[in-house]
Amino acid sequence: MRVAELRLLNFRAYPEAQVLLRPGFNLLIGDNGAGKTSLLEALATLALARAARGGLSTDLVRWGTSEMGVAAITWRGEVEGRLEMRWRVQPPGGRWSRTLRAEGAPVTPAAYLGRLRVVSFWPEDLGLVKAGPEPRRRMLDVVLCQLHPEYAQALSQFRRSLDQRNSALRGIREGRSGPAELGPWLEPLVHSGALLMAHRERYLEEVGPLAQRAASRIGEAAPLELRYLPGTRGASGDGWRERLVAALRESADEEEARGQTVVGPQRDDFEIAYAERPARQYASQGQQRTAVLALKAAEVGQHLAEGGQSPVVLLDDVLSELDRDHRRGLLEVLGEGLGVEQALVTATEDSGLEEAIGPSQVLLVRGGVVREEERR
Repeated sequence: MRVAELRLLNFRAYPEAQVLLRPGFNLLIGDNGAGKTSLLEALATLALARAARGGLSTDLVRWGTSEMGVAAITWRGEVEGRLEMRWRVQPPGGRWSRTLRAEGAPVTPAAYLGRLRVVSFWPEDLGLVKAGPEPRRRMLDVVLCQLHPEYAQALSQFRRSLDQRNSALRGIREGRSGPAELGPWLEPLVHSGALLMAHRERYLEEVGPLAQRAASRIGEAAPLELRYLPGTRGASGDGWRERLVAALRESADEEEARGQTVVGPQRDDFEIAYAERPARQYASQGQQRTAVLALKAAEVGQHLAEGGQSPVVLLDDVLSELDRDHRRGLLEVLGEGLGVEQALVTATEDSGLEEAIGPSQVLLVRGGVVREEERR
């Protein structure tokens, strides 16, 4: 899979932009703050139909404007595709509304997701091993929403149900309502939550061997392992639904006292380990970086396994953060090992990456203006 053209309207600092991209590596060079990251973020946001790095999509709208759009022409093999995401302020209330289009026609999120697949490396991802559980959950959500439309639907339903249930729990704690207020939200919470947990467990089981092979190729001798840590506090049951129901039952008193749901997929995590020793406590800095790179390479591999098409890889100022060995290992995995069709890489002018990644298109980014570098 690759993107031939990316268009922006009022995205971040870009009033308008049209960027033509080629297969292989597209190297975006510019000073810090020039707008390089915004181009990658726009492409990732278009793929996910929501803000790619957390927060609200409307936070991406250029200040003082009432409309934002991102569109792309894509190719999957010999098949051309056209995608568009647009946000507008709707009168009279001034609320933002989103429209998704594929091949020029409006589509639902379920029909939209997965048409463009991306794997993103952001600088903050290099701390993924040492970070708390929230970025690891977000990483799972990003890849699984692209791979499985039903996961995205379940995630949306779970978040709505969780918000409503937490509101009811606060009412109980404050004496404004009783336990009966929780009833309507149990079934949608359990149904969607169990689906999320089943998908997360299966994904980690499937990408574990891919991550191990990637870590080995990058240069790590110790075996890499991934372990799912469900947010059910060890509650027993024959399936995720039964375990989640049991966990909710066992935590009922604590939930009413705290005014919030304390078990469920919103508390999920996964552990990264080397030779059965948690990487968070025992891995060196180099091993931690290798683990993160291996996780992302495994994500690319899972896209290939389930969709038959390589995702577009987005590397935001990541390669320049790596030493020579890690950089070489990652490029070998993505290139020779996985055959990535297209990657967008951001860097500053003095990074020396052009020589490292080989033949590529070089795009110069200056103050929100993108132009191709003239090659001699």
